[in-house]
Amino acid sequence: MAKLWVIAEKADTAVELLAWAKELGPAEQLVCLTGNPAAAAAAAVQGADRVLLFSGAARPEAYVPDWLALAQREEPAAILLGADRRAKEIAAALAAGLDAGLVSDCVQLRQGEGEGYYSERYIYGGLALLGETTTRRPLLATIPAGKVTPLPARAAVAVENMSGTRPDPVRLVELRPQPSVSALTEARVIVCVGRGLLKQEDLRLARDLAAAFGGEIGCTRPIAEERRWLPEKCYLGITGQKAAPELYITLGVSGQIQHMSGVRDSKCIVAVEKNDAAPIVEAADYTIIGDLYEVTPQLLAALKDQGGGR
Repeated sequence: MAKLWVIAEKADTAVELLAWAKELGPAEQLVCLTGNPAAAAAAAVQGADRVLLFSGAARPEAYVPDWLALAQREEPAAILLGADRRAKEIAAALAAGLDAGLVSDCVQLRQGEGEGYYSERYIYGGLALLGETTTRRPLLATIPAGKVTPLPARAAVAVENMSGTRPDPVRLVELRPQPSVSALTEARVIVCVGRGLLKQEDLRLARDLAAAFGGEIGCTRPIAEERRWLPEKCYLGITGQKAAPELYITLGVSGQIQHMSGVRDSKCIVAVEKNDAAPIVEAADYTIIGDLYEVTPQLLAALKDQGGGR
């Protein structure tokens, strides 16, 4: 049996990746490598057989030489990372250093025939699904968040503090909050508006509905880039934010593939749309055929009668 690695800087990413690794079949060890104590603690109780905590650098990228050297010694069969920009940069550096294959944005990953791994990912802007088997070791794969349930908690394994980390050539001067970062990727509920909304002031309907569910408001690209009713951080789609909320409600969204590719992993999609031939009708789990200006107030009234949507 081979070793399987996950590399993560966030606790939720670490435990999700460990669940993915567990599904790849029997392993000699599930190993989590991280520079974040919180991620190490979470991994120690939710799936990892071994947790390696690296310290001394301001950026996780600085640990890549250490991880490369360790991978060359231990020869893991697969290395899984998240799909954010930083993780993808690290994955590319590791793949180049190990002369290994890299599959980005996997939506499926499992044991293939023999010693290979079978993966699936979307191509052509979400129009097609590409499946391929990789036999080259190690396999590196980046996996978007929110696609698997973490393993149940159990007794913690010891966290190994790794010393002798190479000094980081980059010096951290200051940390500043980034106001452009959207909460959509973390939202449990998202209410999304499209061009079916006639006036900017009518955004209050979507905001009220989102507030009733304790969720966030999003939009299609034209609302942000053409009408500029909402900031660009709010639009979802192939070139915008990608999210996988438990509940995704659309108001006046036609459901073109460019938009749906960013929210295709939503657990439940509810559409309010007056055009029964719109693509969103086929994509949604539930559709209310009607004018959003009539339907949304009725939804809000029903939620109020039920004591809110939480």
